[in-house]
Amino acid sequence: GEKVVQVTWLKQGAGGQNVEMAVLHSEYGEHVQEPYAGRVLRRAPGPLEDGAIVLKNAVQADEGAYECRLITFPSGNFEGSMTLSVLVPPLPTLNPSPPLEEGQGRTLAASCTAEGNPMPTVTWETSSHPRSASVTSEFFLVPGRSMNGQTLTCVVSHPGLQHEKRITHVLSVAYLSDASVRGHEEEEDWHVGKEGASLKCLGEGNPLPTYNWTRLNGPMPEGVNVKGATLLFQRPLTPDDTGVYVCQVTNTFAAKEVRASISIKVPAETEVQKVDVVSASMVAVGVIAAVLLCLLVLVIVVMTLYHRRKTRRIAEKYEEELTLTRENSIRRLYSSHGSNTRNQTEETLHLREDSRQGSLRGDSRPGSLRGDSLRGTSICSVMSEETEGRSYSTLSTVREIETQTEQPPAPAPAPEEKAKGEDEAEEEEEEREEENTIKAAMTHFMQENGTLRAKPTTNGIYINGRGHLV
Repeated sequence: GEKVVQVTWLKQGAGGQNVEMAVLHSEYGEHVQEPYAGRVLRRAPGPLEDGAIVLKNAVQADEGAYECRLITFPSGNFEGSMTLSVLVPPLPTLNPSPPLEEGQGRTLAASCTAEGNPMPTVTWETSSHPRSASVTSEFFLVPGRSMNGQTLTCVVSHPGLQHEKRITHVLSVAYLSDASVRGHEEEEDWHVGKEGASLKCLGEGNPLPTYNWTRLNGPMPEGVNVKGATLLFQRPLTPDDTGVYVCQVTNTFAAKEVRASISIKVPAETEVQKVDVVSASMVAVGVIAAVLLCLLVLVIVVMTLYHRRKTRRIAEKYEEELTLTRENSIRRLYSSHGSNTRNQTEETLHLREDSRQGSLRGDSRPGSLRGDSLRGTSICSVMSEETEGRSYSTLSTVREIETQTEQPPAPAPAPEEKAKGEDEAEEEEEEREEENTIKAAMTHFMQENGTLRAKPTTNGIYINGRGHLV
């Protein structure tokens, strides 16, 4: 039976004082204070037994302690209080870190931001297990290739949210695995003539790697093509395919390579044929070397014979010159002795003259020399055969002969010389005749400035290289 006459709503201020918000009266209606005008309304019209109000567009400042005062008739006044909590739902954001790389160590993977009232709770979930985190919303990890492609989710829960709010991020870890080659294992038989042979390069990475095939220490053989990570031998194998093949795997993160040593087995028949070819080549080289050696020996023999002949000619010429020099010395020696010595020299001259020029004399009598036999062109040809280098010795010999012919007769021989036989007498007679002949021949010469020259006459008188009168 109580009647509610008035309902008053108040809010406790920061200083502890109560501020009136609204007054509801059974007869006079309702009144809302200016700061709350338009935001505070009576929930339902009618009796004040329902004195509830509605606070529209609540903000963070509306949070606090509220008091309700009732005036009833006839019971009097009643009070009641409550605390209002204003929930601010968070709007979380996830910020991924720069690209991750394998081997970096502990690295920030992502950050998640969530603001609200009360303080929101932030947790992390990965593809493997959930993980708690503080409100700083930082998630650290050690990047590995196993994390690439996994999800990282930021989960925000709050009293003001009907459901948990999730933000998912897919991890991207840059890496490059070790490369390997498949297709040439030790148990496989790669032989000459095999078809369909291939080598495949295996490697994983993020970003996806590229493949490049090369051959170590040489170009790629003919008929071998590269298709992606596979090296294809599009023809039967040959011995020239033996070698080391290199596969290089590269992406923006790193570069690695792997080598495959290929050995092509050769059948026994092929090896025998190769040996035959090598043997034939060696035989050909041996024959060529033998021919060259024979030519070298022949050249050495020819050069040796040539040098021997040349040396013999030089020796003969030297011997001839030496003989002439010896004869000239003997003549000079004899010219300084008596008439016997002169006669011996003249005899020697006469004998040499007979031996070398016998064919040019007019008769066969020894010791005779005709003037007519000195004529003719044959004497000139004999003279032309002598060298000019002997003219000096020839003229000297003629001078000696002339000097000998002008000397007075030798004194009488000693008693022991008279004991010589009749043979010596005959020889002396012949020498005298020869001396007279030489004197007669000297009439055809004249001396000019120490030089003996032939007088101009129809009879040609010549002196050969050995000092012989022709």
